[in-house]
Amino acid sequence: MKTTGYLVGGVLGLVGLVFLIGSGEGNTMVRIIIGVALMGAAGFFIHLARSKGPEMHITHEIDLTGDVSVEKMKCENCGAQLDSDSIKMQEGAIYVKCPFCGSAYHMEEKPKW
Repeated sequence: MKTTGYLVGGVLGLVGLVFLIGSGEGNTMVRIIIGVALMGAAGFFIHLARSKGPEMHITHEIDLTGDVSVEKMKCENCGAQLDSDSIKMQEGAIYVKCPFCGSAYHMEEKPKW
């Protein structure tokens, strides 16, 4: 999509420039108006190609069956209580960064059996 936007913008800009250069010979005002309009359209398409698309936010929702209780998590290194900002999900794994001692580690869930 970005390549198409740059290509369309470049072609419109080139045609608009040709109209502006050719405005010295007959129908001057019409050629200037068309040239400026084409240059504006070229700028618009290039702006669209450069702009970022909408940001994507992914929310993980977990539906747990059975009896589940929430436990307070503690840092493996210093034993400090961790809050939700200390725990991040990256690439499908749980990573913990302790705000107190600064240690960072990958958290593995132990089997329940």
